[in-house]
Amino acid sequence: MRIVSILLLGLALYFAAGLRWPARYEGPRYVPPAAADSPAMRVLRARPLPGDEAARADVLVELVALQQTADATAYARWMQARAWRAFLGRDEPAFADTGAAIDAGRDGEAELAALRADVLARVVAVRVDTALAPALLEVFAAGEDMSRGRVLNAVAPGLWSIDIDRYHDFRVAVKVRNLADAPIDGTPLAPLRLVMSWDGERDKSVRCEPHGDARLEPGREVTFWCVSMADLGWKTASEPVDWIRSGAGNDDHRLLLVADASSLAIPSLDLAVRRGGNEYRTSEIDHRAELARHRAGERGCFERGTCAREMFDETGQWRATLAWALAALGVCVTAATLGRSVVIAVLLALFTTLNAGARALVAGGGDVQPFPLLRSVPWIAACLALAALAWSLRAPLSDWRAMRSRPRPDVIYERWAFAAGTLGSIGVVVYGAFLLWMLWTVFRR
Repeated sequence: MRIVSILLLGLALYFAAGLRWPARYEGPRYVPPAAADSPAMRVLRARPLPGDEAARADVLVELVALQQTADATAYARWMQARAWRAFLGRDEPAFADTGAAIDAGRDGEAELAALRADVLARVVAVRVDTALAPALLEVFAAGEDMSRGRVLNAVAPGLWSIDIDRYHDFRVAVKVRNLADAPIDGTPLAPLRLVMSWDGERDKSVRCEPHGDARLEPGREVTFWCVSMADLGWKTASEPVDWIRSGAGNDDHRLLLVADASSLAIPSLDLAVRRGGNEYRTSEIDHRAELARHRAGERGCFERGTCAREMFDETGQWRATLAWALAALGVCVTAATLGRSVVIAVLLALFTTLNAGARALVAGGGDVQPFPLLRSVPWIAACLALAALAWSLRAPLSDWRAMRSRPRPDVIYERWAFAAGTLGSIGVVVYGAFLLWMLWTVFRR
């Protein structure tokens, strides 16, 4: 019983530590994210700044593989800002290592938004086509659904309304110019999605998104048939006319690019302004990061700084519960053999084992339902009590009176076998009845 009592005491301390440091982490259960101060992260942050694009992408892949979401986002911002500064011909700030680049990207959202707007302004220019050719208007109108009584009406120069009953769907003819004077390695802008607003008012926006393989050649100006996104702001056909003719005492209202909603790409320069975020990440990099994340578990938990989290995760809790149940069963059988504290041993074994199993289930859910204090304290106290009971059931070799009063080995074996057989028979009966009940429930359906 000495070994069993020491084992129970160790498991009780493990359960108590698991309540103090639960396994809280997101992502796949088999590979928890590396700690921010882990050796792997310290080595990565101290790495000299990569000198080529492939090496910079490798750093991003490793950050994603280690599930450092915040650092990966910050590093991707720095990569995007660096690419846009190079395109604009601006100087790049000097950083000592990768960690400095990550820190620079952490607070670089405002700078990145400004760079994004500057890149778009360098690449394209937009204006309303107030003199749209009739033949081109016929082409645009042919692409619209004019069924169910829809009528195309001219509202103002460059602005039309498709009317049906009291509903008005607006279209704008917008000239978009590729500001490159000469072909950039012979490659036009594609794909292209531009969102503009009238005088910067976001509730009066226009979306231009060419369909098919339409591409904007360098130095060319092309008219696009753009969809107005301002239906919430304009309820009647006369309202946009009044709005265009008002303000500042003239009729000149400009379309301004909405940088954060627009996107384009210059394939020859491998430069993209993507919509819905500033992350400098491609599908290829994401695929490599996913593969690397699956291999992240090959690193030791000490390198990733996740030993404590892995120790107290679902797998560790279930292993500890199984070991506890077997050790508690040994205490119950020993108590029954010696005829001492049998009821107390059974009650403590059942109570502690059920709570250990419940704790394992909670760990499997990411500890979203931590144990309350009033339940944790009695459980750990009962664990310690069972360990103390196991220690009291041993016969010290130094106590000759206890040794003389202790039954002979053959008698101990017979009592042990009888107690174990009785508990086993009860278990078979209980689980057999449970199995019959399940079968009856299934076949009854």
